Amino acid sequence: MGKIAGSKPPPGVYRDDPDRDDAASTSSAVLMEDVEYPESDLPAYEDVPTVVAPAQSRYHETQSYLIQPELPKSHLSRDESTTATHYPLYSQDAGFLGQMLQDQAKYPPTFTARMVGTHTETRRTKEKQEKVTVTDFDVRLDMTHLLVPNATTPPSLLQHGFETPSPGIKAYRGHRIKTASAAESAEDADAYIDSYVSSPFPVRSFTLNRRIIYHDSAALEALMTSLVGSTNYRGHLKVSFPITHRRVTVCSPCWQNDYREKTWLRWIFYLTFLWIFSWPYLWFVTRRWEVVTAVFPYSCAPDCGSRKFVTKSEHAFFQEWRASIRRAVTGKKQGWIDEEYKLATEEAGPDGFARMPSTGNATADGALGFLRQAVNVGRDVAMAGGWGADS
Repeated sequence: MGKIAGSKPPPGVYRDDPDRDDAASTSSAVLMEDVEYPESDLPAYEDVPTVVAPAQSRYHETQSYLIQPELPKSHLSRDESTTATHYPLYSQDAGFLGQMLQDQAKYPPTFTARMVGTHTETRRTKEKQEKVTVTDFDVRLDMTHLLVPNATTPPSLLQHGFETPSPGIKAYRGHRIKTASAAESAEDADAYIDSYVSSPFPVRSFTLNRRIIYHDSAALEALMTSLVGSTNYRGHLKVSFPITHRRVTVCSPCWQNDYREKTWLRWIFYLTFLWIFSWPYLWFVTRRWEVVTAVFPYSCAPDCGSRKFVTKSEHAFFQEWRASIRRAVTGKKQGWIDEEYKLATEEAGPDGFARMPSTGNATADGALGFLRQAVNVGRDVAMAGGWGADS
């Protein structure tokens, strides 16, 4: 296993992002006020990961408590999985490329829990009858901070060096196709970086992968599924754990790499079927290096005996957010829940309404209390019979 030495990340600080465009709730389980704050600027490029307020990406899909430093001449892919940079110095200076990879390896991929509930409805018009899918809720919760070591993290989980493939494992080692290595032992990351920079092939790329290990997604999915089921939800539930910002790719400075990233040009090739000729050409001239991986453990290996975690277990994380998830689901929320939402949930009454101060008038206070109890009874009766079923 090849490694590049890197400094230990500082303890993470759990922060929120109040800047979202969530749909307003139609349920009594949602608070009646929404506070908005101005969007924060991205942080400057630093040598250690700085925990900042989360910000939405340009596609408004990803919210993270850790924002990777922006690389020069870079862009994020539409599916938010890959950051590609065309900065020439990364392909010309091995030391410069190695330092950038060390810096980027300190930042975990964006790790999210997402719960989507849907049901189908049959709608009739004068001319036809059709079935449409209705989204009851789409709740997202960032878990990236669970991968960042803090003061209580066991020392055995602090070493996040680079992994390189064993000689017998096929990988992109500077060729068009995956190949095994003839070496007797795994080459270290420095050797691959040197071979990339010194390669005579003008069209080439070098990729850093970020990988999460030892997270029990099945256990967390079961807990979330059970919680949603406890609300008598009768629709179709999908629990997933999307991972974005998984890769950083360095593209060599050449016209082929520049043009292949232009969306408008790609569409011209698609529509004119020129891709039939361009794809074989690009495959033939491109050399790829995909042999360096930054590993981010959620816990120690399953066979380590007493399981230890970087921050907290899946069950502890679920218990911390249980009330907020339930409130978001029953409130039919569409979007992110964060620390601000959790705090509002804790400050709300058992019925989910914000606590209202006394008016000082016994009659008015009694009327408000009666109205709240009436709403609670109506909601409980509706949920007791199930909600979100197909119709």
